[in-house]
Amino acid sequence: MNNRSYALRAGLFVLIFAVAILAAAFWIGGNHEPRARYVVITHGSVFGLKPQSTVFFRGITAGIVRGIHVDPHNPRMIRIAISVDKRIPVTRGTYALLKLQGVTGLSALELNTTANLTPLATSRAHPGVIPMRPSLLSRLTKAGTHTMKQLAELSDALHQTLNATNRAHLQTILANAAKASRKWAILSERLNDAVAGLPQIEQHADLTLAHIDRLTRQMRILGRHLQALSDTAQGASTVILTRTLPQIDRAITHLTATSDDVLKLSRSLRHHPRELLLGARPMAPGPGEPGYQESR
Repeated sequence: MNNRSYALRAGLFVLIFAVAILAAAFWIGGNHEPRARYVVITHGSVFGLKPQSTVFFRGITAGIVRGIHVDPHNPRMIRIAISVDKRIPVTRGTYALLKLQGVTGLSALELNTTANLTPLATSRAHPGVIPMRPSLLSRLTKAGTHTMKQLAELSDALHQTLNATNRAHLQTILANAAKASRKWAILSERLNDAVAGLPQIEQHADLTLAHIDRLTRQMRILGRHLQALSDTAQGASTVILTRTLPQIDRAITHLTATSDDVLKLSRSLRHHPRELLLGARPMAPGPGEPGYQESR
């Protein structure tokens, strides 16, 4: 009886000690803190991420990875179950990044958030979904792969371009470029000579402009003289038209009348020269005058 009681007590002590150890491990491990469950989904690689990997929120330890498995409905998608401290503000703008930890090859999850601060609803039955964005390493790998592909395509294009015919064309182009360069050098020297002569041209231009200025002033003076002469000529023409020409016209009229009288006198003397000594004969009386006789 004593042995049986002793064994029972010993077993009870071992059980209590084991429970105490488990409770201490649970407390030390931080599992005593209330946590919420979420699911991170990604189409990329999660190399280096394992269960119990640390989850960070902007550098702060926020939780752990509970499990990693492939989505049974979409083999290209990976689902990462995580537990996060309920005090961490997980919102609809929260996203995850895969973060390498040193040179160990292990990875962790880094949570970050955008301006959308609406809380993300979650529960054990329906955990909230957090999208994963490509990490810097993934983006660099993708960019490097794309760059290598472009380099390969460029190499193939250059190989196809630089065949025998195109190489001959390229040599011709280079020869023409060299010839054009020589011509440009000659043209540049000529331009330099022309630029050197610009001061003399400018001096001659200044002298020419001075001569043109003096000629312009002289032409203005000549124009004023011509205007005065025109005004004088206009006044003289007015005097001639209003005074001289009427007098000349009257003199011409008198001269014409006198000329007619002289012509008549000359004709009369030619036919009757005695009229010069005896005077003009009296004219025969006309009809109705005394002494008029009708001719028979």
